[in-house]
Amino acid sequence: MAGQRLTDKSGLAQQPAKDDLLMVVDASDTTGSAQGTSKRIEAKNVIAVESVSLSNAQVLALHTTPVELIAAPGSGLGIMFHNILVDGIYVSSTETNRQALVFAYGNPSLSGGNTFGTLHRWMFGRTASNTNSIFMEPISGVYFDNQPLKVNSDGAFSADFTAVIHISYTIIKL
Repeated sequence: MAGQRLTDKSGLAQQPAKDDLLMVVDASDTTGSAQGTSKRIEAKNVIAVESVSLSNAQVLALHTTPVELIAAPGSGLGIMFHNILVDGIYVSSTETNRQALVFAYGNPSLSGGNTFGTLHRWMFGRTASNTNSIFMEPISGVYFDNQPLKVNSDGAFSADFTAVIHISYTIIKL
């Protein structure tokens, strides 16, 4: 409502969605006042959190069919991820293959290049659900401009489990 103070508005009871708008005061732009100019910014340009659920069929196909976790942000922009949590949700059988989840920009390559994180032996031997955290590995020569964030595996999984992958990230101007 026009004329209503920001402090009079109701609070948001959860994390903002990536396309939610936030109000900021740009102190470097004094066209609105000497203190700055009010502007909007999308939450994804601050810190966003995406959660992507993978069915058992998607998990079993990861070695041939990578899953896009975050869409390409647009020309001149890149995805700077902060952390990834992977919830492996045990259903009925134990994983006997020692496969890894591979996180990459663009099309995942098992020979490195655009890979930035690997979760080795994911769910191997587990008889219960398990949560793991991924932090960025040192990389160089990776092309970030307008690249999606994807996950695949370095081989076939065999067990009956699903996953939810939670990614905290910021879209940055390159």
